[in-house]
Amino acid sequence: MRQSIYLILATTLIKADINRELRKKRKLLRPEKLQYLYLTAHLMRDIGIQPDGFVIGERFPSLVQAKRTVRYLRYLHHLKIDT
Repeated sequence: MRQSIYLILATTLIKADINRELRKKRKLLRPEKLQYLYLTAHLMRDIGIQPDGFVIGERFPSLVQAKRTVRYLRYLHHLKIDT
């Protein structure tokens, strides 16, 4: 018996939310600080480092990440071969 796409989507999104919360918690406990004193502020921002030396956490807004996740799930769903 095949699972509903809504059930698959719900479990996937719940797992993703749990993983996101765990990553956020780990990041708060142990922020990384890098020493790149020879780089300009613009160059540091381009490679993902704030001017004070800490790594930038989220590259994209949550709306963009959600759209990409849904697009990827639709792609996976259309790849399935019905048997």
